[in-house]
Amino acid sequence: MKAVKVELRIIVVVVALIVAVSGAAKSHFTDAAISKGNTVTTAEFDIAISKDGKRFYNELKLFDLSNLLPGENRNVTFLVKNRGTVTMNRLTLTLNVRNYEVKMSPAEKAVDSTPEKGELGKWLVLKTISVNGRTIPVNRTLDELSGKTISLPVKLKPGEKAEVRMTLELPAKAGNECQTDGIDVTLRLDASQ
Repeated sequence: MKAVKVELRIIVVVVALIVAVSGAAKSHFTDAAISKGNTVTTAEFDIAISKDGKRFYNELKLFDLSNLLPGENRNVTFLVKNRGTVTMNRLTLTLNVRNYEVKMSPAEKAVDSTPEKGELGKWLVLKTISVNGRTIPVNRTLDELSGKTISLPVKLKPGEKAEVRMTLELPAKAGNECQTDGIDVTLRLDASQ
């Protein structure tokens, strides 16, 4: 029994020493750093158009050309602005054209076999597009361009604007078949990073 008591004392002393040593091992310096409220947001990508550069819109009627005569050129000028927070590295223009008859004049009736459909888009030519003075020759009719994408030579940083000028021409050889016709043109500008 004495041997068991001695062994028990030895175990108690060993356990006490282990507890004492482990307590001493935890008494070193410690510190912690915490980072709270970390966030991730996305950029804003926003393009807008204007007639005069004073106010910019996502949707705006830019032109209304009337009484165009064969051999005449007309310019359409508007501004594009990057209202976002990211540089726009690519800008494209797509024209969608719908031809219609405004009315059928007697001179047109004599040569027009399609009184329900206008022919102006077959004749009206987009000669050039200029962006900030840099001109791109196009020389295609609006019917040929309808639904096609035209790349514009411009990059826009946040807050920057570009002036776009389109020169339209009704060739001198345009005949009575497009007299009193009209076209409805939708311009779509697409920007990408």
